[in-house]
Amino acid sequence: MTLWDVPAKQTATIKSLCPELAQPVAARLEEMGFTPNQVATCIRKTPFSGPVVIQIGDCVYSIEQQLAQQIFIS
Repeated sequence: MTLWDVPAKQTATIKSLCPELAQPVAARLEEMGFTPNQVATCIRKTPFSGPVVIQIGDCVYSIEQQLAQQIFIS
């Protein structure tokens, strides 16, 4: 499963990032808190495959589908 699959108002634990992500993108996601064992909450899913709104700690991010599908959860 990926972060894209998390229903609105549900939480998930990040398992890993896709190993095929470009290194600068992976590094930035890790800086933002998308690291293994981090709890992520899906605040909102926008219609028509728009971005998902994810909260990690005190920070809230809007993540596009293509990127959210590269973040694996458990």
